[in-house]
Order: sequence, then C-alpha cells, then structure tokens
Amino acid sequence: MNNYLKIILKRPLIPILLLFAITVYLALGILKIQFDSSIESFMPKHDPEYIEYSAAKELYGDNDRFAQISIAHKNLWHPDTLAMINRLIIDIEEYKDIDKKTETLRLSTFDAAASRQALGFSDLLEYYREDPAFVRFLERAVPERIQNKKRLHPPQMSKIRKIILADRELKETEIVDTLLTPFTAEDISGADDTLETYDLLETDSCGERIIPKTQAEITAFRDRLTKNPAYENRLYAVSDASGHITDFAVLIKFKGTLPREVIISTLIKIIDTYPELEIYISGVPYVAKNFNDYIKKDLFKNVPLILLVVTFIFYLNFRSLRGVLLPLFTLSMAEIWTIGLMGHLGYKITSIGITLPPLLISVGSSYAIHVLNQYYADFNQIDPKKKRAGIKDAMTHISVTVFLAGFTTFAAFMTLVTNHVSAIQEWAVFSATGILFTVFISITLIPCALVLLPHTYPKNLLKKYDARKITWVEKLLVVTARAAVHHYKIIYAIVAVILVVAIAGALRLKVDTDILHYFKNEDPVRVNVRTAGDKFGGGWGFSVIIDSGEPDGVKSPEFLNTVESIRNWLTAPENADLNIGRTDAFSDFIKRMHMAMNNDDPAYFRIPENRMNIMDYLEIYSGADDNSDGRFDEFEPFVDYDFQKNNILVRLSHKTADRIGTSKIKQILAKIEAHLNATLPDQYTYAITGYPAIEVQLAHYVVTGQLTGLVLSLGIVALVIMLLFKKISAGPLALIDMGVTIIINFGIMGWFGISLDMVTSVIASITIGIGVDDTIHFLNTYRHNKSKDISITKAIEQTLFVAGKAIVFTSLALTGGFLVLVTSSFQPIILFGILIALTMVNTTIGSILLVPAAIQMTGIELDR
Repeated sequence: MNNYLKIILKRPLIPILLLFAITVYLALGILKIQFDSSIESFMPKHDPEYIEYSAAKELYGDNDRFAQISIAHKNLWHPDTLAMINRLIIDIEEYKDIDKKTETLRLSTFDAAASRQALGFSDLLEYYREDPAFVRFLERAVPERIQNKKRLHPPQMSKIRKIILADRELKETEIVDTLLTPFTAEDISGADDTLETYDLLETDSCGERIIPKTQAEITAFRDRLTKNPAYENRLYAVSDASGHITDFAVLIKFKGTLPREVIISTLIKIIDTYPELEIYISGVPYVAKNFNDYIKKDLFKNVPLILLVVTFIFYLNFRSLRGVLLPLFTLSMAEIWTIGLMGHLGYKITSIGITLPPLLISVGSSYAIHVLNQYYADFNQIDPKKKRAGIKDAMTHISVTVFLAGFTTFAAFMTLVTNHVSAIQEWAVFSATGILFTVFISITLIPCALVLLPHTYPKNLLKKYDARKITWVEKLLVVTARAAVHHYKIIYAIVAVILVVAIAGALRLKVDTDILHYFKNEDPVRVNVRTAGDKFGGGWGFSVIIDSGEPDGVKSPEFLNTVESIRNWLTAPENADLNIGRTDAFSDFIKRMHMAMNNDDPAYFRIPENRMNIMDYLEIYSGADDNSDGRFDEFEPFVDYDFQKNNILVRLSHKTADRIGTSKIKQILAKIEAHLNATLPDQYTYAITGYPAIEVQLAHYVVTGQLTGLVLSLGIVALVIMLLFKKISAGPLALIDMGVTIIINFGIMGWFGISLDMVTSVIASITIGIGVDDTIHFLNTYRHNKSKDISITKAIEQTLFVAGKAIVFTSLALTGGFLVLVTSSFQPIILFGILIALTMVNTTIGSILLVPAAIQMTGIELDR
C-alpha cells in the first residue's frame, strides 16, 4: 500500500484524470440498463422444476401468465356500450395478426400527407377517415403538444412517422397469441350431424362484426353467449345476487418469451381512451410491467434523496466544501462504475438489483469518511512544506484498514454466489465488485486531491484561538467508553435477554417470493389484479397435468371422468381453502360437443359414456390447425401432440385467504398432491407446474441460500480477521456485533410478520459485509494504539475517540441513506430500508460498545 500511495501521489493529477475518464466511459453503460422482474431472472436454468415448467410452456403455451381485462358498465347491454366495447377489442386485435397490406397503405398515406404544406393534425386524421382504428391509434399515441399544433412542421411529422414505425414493429412480432372475448369467441354447433364452430357475433361481407342494436338482437346474442356453460366466469361474470351478467372478459395470451412490457403499455393506453367503461386489468405480465415502472421511478427518486442525505452527513462531519465534494465524487464514481458495467455487460436490474444503488452510495460514503477522517485526525502531524510525504504517511495506515475492510466485505457479499437464485448471484457479483470499486476510488481520489488542495483545517470545527471544538459525537464516545470499560457485565446481560426474545421471533419467520406482494395493499395494481381476477375465477394460476399413460388415452371416457372428478374436487366448497376460482380442461370441449349433438340440451353437458362417441366427435369436428401440429388450435393449451396428457388449467382466486403468498401456495400444492396420490388410478401419473409452483421452489432456494451464505460469510469473515490479526481469538471477537445484529434482525422480522423475500434475504450478508468494516476499523486502530504500551482501558478510549467517530458518522450516512427507501413504491423495499437502518444502528452499537466491552472483559491482546 505504501508503494501504491507513493506512485499515485508523485503525479496526483494523472490518477484523478484517469478516474474521470473511466467514469465517463462506464457512464455510457447506464443508458443500456434494462429491468427484469420475470421468473426467468431468478430461477436456475438447470433446476428440474424450471425445466418442467419450460417444457410445459413450450407444449401448451404460456397459460399461467396472461393478461385479463374485466369490462363493466351500468348499461352493459346497451347498443352504444356494446359498440364501444367492440371498438376497444378492435384496437387490441390490431396487435394479434398483422395485415401487412394495411400497414403499408397506412405508411404510404402518411408519406403522401406529409408532402403537403400547411398540414394540421386534424387534416392528417382526415386522410384516415375510412380507417377509424388507425385514427384512434394516432389520437392516443401522438403527444398532445403535437396534436395541438395548427401546422405540423417536418420535426413533428418525423416524430409521428417514428411512432407509426415503432407501432408497426410491435405488430410484426405478433406477440399476441390468443384473444378471447365474448365478441370474438366461437361456440360449437351440432346441426345436421356435424360439429362446426360458429361466431357468437356474425360478420358482414367486409369481415366486420355485426353489433346487436335491437332488443331482439341483444337477447339472441346473450342467449348464444350463455348457452355454453364453460363460458360462465370465463367470458362473462355473473352477479351472485341477481344472476345477471355484470362484466365481459378479455383474455390475452402471449407467444413465446418475447418481452411483454411494450404490449402491456400499449394495452393500458388503449384502455385509458375508454373512460366511460369500468375496466380492470390483471395478470402476471401486467404486474411485471408496473413492477419495472416502479423500479425506474424509485431509482430516479431515491438516488438523489440518498445523495442529499449523505451530503448532509458529510457536512455534519467535516464542515467544509472538500469534506462534502471528495466523498460525494467517490461514491458517485463507484455507483456509475458498477451500474455502468452492468449495462455494458448486458445485465438487467431485478427486484433485488434495485437495492444496489442505495447500498453502494451508503457503503461508498463509509470508506470515504474513514479516509478523510484520518487526514483530519493526523492534520497537525502533516508538515505543510512536506505535505505530500505527510499525507502519504497518514493515508498508509487508513488505506490498509479500508482495503482490508473492503476485501472482507467483498468476500462476505461474494458468498451469495453459492445461492441457486440467479438474480441473487448477479447481485452478489456486482455488489462485491462495487465494493472493490469504492475502495479503489477512495484510496486513490481522496489522497491525490488532498495533495493538490491547500492544507487547511475546516474553520467551522475550530473554536476561537484555533482550538478544536469537542463535538457531540466525541462526548457520546466518552460515555460509551466508560460503559464498555466499567459496566461490561451489565451490557452483556442485557444483550442476552434481547437475544432470547429475538430468537423466539426468528422462529416465526416466513418466506414469500410473490411479486404481487411488493405492491402496497391500496396500490392500483393490486386493486386491479384482485378485482379483475376474482370476477373471473382468478388472474393467475398453474397446471395440473394428468398423464393417461398411452397415446390417445385422453379420448377415454374413464380418463376424462377422472379429470372431471379432480376438477370438481379442486373447486368444491369443502376445499375453499385451496382458493381455486375455476379450472379449464380438454373435457370442456368434449362435453360441449356432446351437448351440441343432443340438441343443446344442458343435461348432456357431460362426458359421453362411449369412447366411440368421443372419437366420432373429434372426427367430424371442424376446427383450425394453423401450425399443423395435429391439434386443433383451441385444443393446444390442454392436450399434447399424442393426446396422452391432459393439462388442467387451475386459476387461483381469493376465497378464504386475503393474501395468497408463497407459504399459502405451498399448502395448496401439498394438499393437491396428497389428494392425487391417494385417489389417482395407478395407471395415471401427474405433474404440477406453473408460475406459482416455481415460486415455491424459489422460496426453497431463498431459505437454503440464506443459511448457506450466512454460515459461509461468517466463516470467511472470521478467517480473514484471524489471519489479519494473527490471533484465533480475534475471529469470534469480530463476529460478536454481527452475530447479535443478525439475530435481532431476524427476530424483528418474525415478530412483526415481515417475510423473508428476494430483497430482505440479502440483509444478513449486507449486515456482515458492512458490519465487519466497523469492526476491522475498531480492532486495527485498537491494535495500533495498544502497541504504544498503554493499558487496555486507555487504548479503548483512544480508539473510540478516533475510529469511533468515523464509525458513528459512517453509521449516520448508512442509516440516513437507507431510510430514504421508505419513500419507495414497494413494500419490501420500504421494509428493507427500515431493517437495514436498524441493522446499521445495531452494528454501530456493537462496534463501539459490545466489541470494546468484550476486549475489556476477556483481556484479549491483539499484537502487531
């Protein structure tokens, strides 16, 4: 370290310029940063559950992550309302099957209009008078400030053209796979001994839907809609009180793994243009889109607030411009380097990654405070005429301490790479890398800057006649030193009582990885999801796949009746604790065919007794098979290619549980598995997969990763401390404050019902990583003072007066920085901020009270 300082301080301007050059380059990576809240960003790709989940999505489509829209109106069956809903559906249909000729004509029409002079936005719309869907698109997509222009100039026309091209690009992805609504749905007719599908709403010669206008037409449409029992709570919702239809559903399924944020944003914009309708939207893609939006909003809001807080702490500590700017530059650079590197390497910010910016700012302030505090502590020993040499000597001791503290924090964070959760592994790598960046910048930028700046002491920290003031922090440390030296037995007796209470709370801790619970109870996203989901039997779900054991086994009446018995059990009133709102399966089609072939008698909405009837129905059924995979398109979500397996789509609703978190889902799946194990015929097998099932597995990884990372972190920290101080007893000594803090943290979470989720799962590692910094600073400074051949009591007092002051101000910066997170839009992030703030207070108390009390009580020697 001495040689490194000698090199950089020889020409201090060069290292500073290099740091700024690197910062500019890495800052460009921030522009590439993307956000990801999908399950793919968390689950390890080799996990058997994830592999099965991916295989099911490939075979049956993504059935558990759909967008569901609920549409209501006080005059739902009025012709004007029906026409309005039809327009909304047409706007959504634009993104299902692209009509390239129409899109080409739209663009060429625009180019022709753009060539005109003195064209206003209303004039532009006139060009599309025969294309109302595109007119509505322009009205919602073009910014209002452009629409208000009386004359559109080339820049505005260019902007509109880019909007049109971007929308066309989205349509070309054909990301919408299925659009199921009462207006687009088909039913089955058994007339003339054939099974054919027909549209619930007929179309005219131009392919436009004919919307009912007279009462007779509306009644006929309602009768067709309600004829199929499977459509209730799927295409429409019924009031429990009156039995009248109150809502229409729009169910949107997506293709493949294409990013869905843009299409969900488009859907929301479409919905917003129909304020007369009461519309709720739910589904995992909708939640994920809003999640990413909230992350961005939190970052833009919280980072400046955290910087403001730590700036205040810097001024409170150093009372000078350099005391504010140097640490501020240090932590800003570390932040830019880390996030910029993520952008350049193509990594995304996840729900756990959102904690990186506040973490790096807070930790960065810690190292900067320690380095600058050492300069002012040795200020009088630095000869102004030999400033370079004096600063080098002052920085040598603290730079080693900061490096060792940073390396230990780096090691503590890196232990989380053993976690199976991909997002936590990435967090571990980049948080650890950020720590190294912070240490490097702190011990480079600040010493070099101090050499270039005048050697002056902050005037606000001087009394008259240039005497130093005794600050409130120093007074506090005097009291702390007396307590640690003279009342250590009482201190540890109190700690023992606190630990007993904390351990009792920790045993109550639960795990929850459901992304919906990141939103506050009253948040519109949560309200939307619950309202729309519960009206139609649930807004998300999972798959129960029953394997018949033989090709075409799904066509067996015995098998289909087994499936029906499972479905009935899942939704039975006595199993309300399963919180299953509805199920869908291949048997619904067979029952509807049987009903259609028997004059639409509802009594025949059941499985035929004869296998030949089922084979005949499928033989005469005329459906579409657009991808030629041997399955009619409407069958694809429910059966495999060989008709050997049947996929029961299960939707979760709120029946007995206000909150369906990971723990509740685990109970639900366990009960279903127990039932299937006990009742499923021996020749059949089953598998349960889907988004909720993956969340249960994810929770398992969070718990096991937490335990593994915790043990590994504590072990590595203890080993590093023992090697550093060449004393076995130094290891357990360093773990006192961290161990106590971690147990208290888990105790608080347990007693207050705070779940262990993706965000709070890293608190223990952060506690160890940051807590060890303070401990190393204290122990290294104590060893330095004890080498002067003074008593333990005197060494503790001197250590607290120098290192203790930096520890306290570091804690203030960390606590204040993390408390800013209470302004977050997310519940777990708010709780994370509060818990980390409490953790910082506890680790500080441990470093300046418990550790010195332990030294006094045991008389441990830390020889140099």
